[in-house]
Amino acid sequence: MSHFLLLRFRRIYTVSVGCHATGEDRCTSVAIRMDVDYRPTGMINCDVQLCVGCRMCEVACSVAHFGAVSPALSRIRVAKLEGIGIDLAIACVGCAEKPCLQCAVDALSVGPSGQIVLEAEVCIGCEDCVIRCPIGAVGFYEGEPLFCDLCDGAPSCVDVCPTGALVNAAELAPSLAPFMELSGPSARRRADYTSTVSQPVRDSWLAGWRLGE
Repeated sequence: MSHFLLLRFRRIYTVSVGCHATGEDRCTSVAIRMDVDYRPTGMINCDVQLCVGCRMCEVACSVAHFGAVSPALSRIRVAKLEGIGIDLAIACVGCAEKPCLQCAVDALSVGPSGQIVLEAEVCIGCEDCVIRCPIGAVGFYEGEPLFCDLCDGAPSCVDVCPTGALVNAAELAPSLAPFMELSGPSARRRADYTSTVSQPVRDSWLAGWRLGE
């Protein structure tokens, strides 16, 4: 069984990753030493047990920022794994590693709530930050990356979520270290990430557990 852990402190952890995201027959346990800044962040988190894949978050986000309805314009995207009945809305989680900040022109910085701030006049549209995000949470439109900006403190996606799956309560930044090797298009990385983090839920289904138990 694979376990996904939030790595929240400067210590060494052992994690199991790779079996469900890549389709391999066995998980690989790796020891990871983290020495990064785990500051509190108020970024969007989605409860995989509550997400129903309705995509209302995508609608609200794209309308709020562009006045149009389109998943391509949304800063939060829903991964729908139809084969296993799992949905997960994914936006920038303000991870501890922040590989996106390895920007060639220093166009990205971290805002007060953990959000990634883009200096549009500096950005050269290289899409390197889009590629570096291990969970495919960075969009791209008309030459600029799309990062969750928390809607100036009132996230539209959280407001419209019908099941309460989305929250932006301040928590310590999660580590995405186990997912740094995920590759492929953003949609594939979102699917692989969702497959892995949802494994405990699927295991509970096999054990006959129910939501709330």
